[in-house]
Amino acid sequence: MKKILGLIASQRRYANGEMLSKEVAAAAGDECQLELLRMADLNLGLCRGCYTCVIPGKRCPIDDNLYFLVEKIKAADGIILSAPCYALGPAAVIKVLADRVIALAQLYDELWGKPCVIIATSGIAGREGYTLTALNTIARFLGFDLKDSQVFIGALPGEGVLGEGALTRAHEMGKALFGQARQVREGECPTCWSQTWKFVDPQTLVCPICGQRASLLVGNEGVRWVYGGASNMFDKDTLQNHFQRWLSVKAKEFISRREELAEVRNRYKWNDIWLKPE
Repeated sequence: MKKILGLIASQRRYANGEMLSKEVAAAAGDECQLELLRMADLNLGLCRGCYTCVIPGKRCPIDDNLYFLVEKIKAADGIILSAPCYALGPAAVIKVLADRVIALAQLYDELWGKPCVIIATSGIAGREGYTLTALNTIARFLGFDLKDSQVFIGALPGEGVLGEGALTRAHEMGKALFGQARQVREGECPTCWSQTWKFVDPQTLVCPICGQRASLLVGNEGVRWVYGGASNMFDKDTLQNHFQRWLSVKAKEFISRREELAEVRNRYKWNDIWLKPE
């Protein structure tokens, strides 16, 4: 029996993402069991940037449900991550989880390689903004093996599974979860699947997520994408070097430079007027 963990970011009961997650899980195979976790039910605090978690043997000092979630992820054989698009991006609880990546990255040896599919839902086609790119990036930062991702359209609960081809696509994602990952789509970053590019000059594009480079060549057959060498941004060694080693060095450097940096900070203590709600 394979255990699938569905991480649902919507607060709606039987939201589009929840229903699609159940379709994906059902298509993954009869031997699969789905467990659902509504992200809004978790108490997830905001990262304080204290770097305590990078000290060997230490955990994040925030007393919340982060490590409850970690244990559920560790126990799962596969992950479905679903989030609705609100203001052109995914629901905020997903960003809160993403910001705790410094603590989660200390556990890469236990979390790495979990197969994952991403479900984004949006009320209007073309208005999903950076939602899918953000969710794909979060999955890769968590060390998941991203097998498939898709935006489904539906503003009202139930519309997400009624759209043309929606169920077929969800079933394809279910088969991909423990099977072959989908192919990179035209115009996506081939390394991280980002749909966002920036021009560094009229002929060269760079993925702002992973640094993958590309060019657009115009010929008789139209525009053709030509990619440079793959980025290593989301390789395990690269992520471990940043989150486990580099940050640990910076934390030790702060201790050694504490007095020097305190003098700098003291210069800005002249206007400590902070507004707080009553």
